[in-house]
Amino acid sequence: MVKIGLDIGTGFVKCVSDHGSFRFPSLYTRRINGQWTKAVSEAVGDKAARMLKTKGTTAISPICRGRPQKQYQKQVGLLVAEAIGRVYRAVQAPAEKARIVVGLPYEAASCKNALTKLICQESRVESCDVVAQAAGTLVGMRRNTGMVVSIGQGTSEIVVIEDNKILDGRSLEWASEFITHKIGRFAHLDTKLLVQHKDICSRYAKALAENLAIEVIDMASAHGHEQEIIVSGGGILIPRVRQELAGRLKGFNLVVPEDPVMSNAAGLYIMAR
Repeated sequence: MVKIGLDIGTGFVKCVSDHGSFRFPSLYTRRINGQWTKAVSEAVGDKAARMLKTKGTTAISPICRGRPQKQYQKQVGLLVAEAIGRVYRAVQAPAEKARIVVGLPYEAASCKNALTKLICQESRVESCDVVAQAAGTLVGMRRNTGMVVSIGQGTSEIVVIEDNKILDGRSLEWASEFITHKIGRFAHLDTKLLVQHKDICSRYAKALAENLAIEVIDMASAHGHEQEIIVSGGGILIPRVRQELAGRLKGFNLVVPEDPVMSNAAGLYIMAR
């Protein structure tokens, strides 16, 4: 059986499997091709990102605040199919079925059944479990207890876990897009663009870090959690975010996974095994 860990985020889809790992933009585009043809081009992922630069293209982000949007069920399905398709293109025994563990924000539990049903419509999927995405980072670091702060594009997740059981959590709108949208709607797709606008990143990193720190300290005090916090998600890689957050959480040791962008998916893959 093929095992897949899938993190379908607002900014990117991240996937880790038996046959490699990859990520691509959580993006759908549709383009009218002009007067000489009635055909309409549509794409997701990297191809969709390339189409952004062409005339007549409409772009949709099917995932908002980490949640699949009901009105974009077709587009979410295309993102899932793209992820599974990439895995199976590398599979030596394509007849094998897949077991998938997918992550959602802590406060998106209401989306669990719909997402499970959508993924299981894929003919190659045998089973699918949906869990709180931030738990993937803790599992990926081979730990069963701790606090995870995952700074994603659409939400930041704060989750407290003890003996592999989630005790508490919050999904916050203070996330990466608070900074990246100041540069452009799709600025998160180009890390070079963020570096070029370090002044903007630095200015807004302070506000992001300050608001996250307030929530982290409140959650930590509620559960008697001290010292170590695991911080994941692409937001921690935005210029100045890590430094600003560390400066406001001086009583804690911030631990960042080797690959904070893929850490949720890596742990979800371990769960699938």
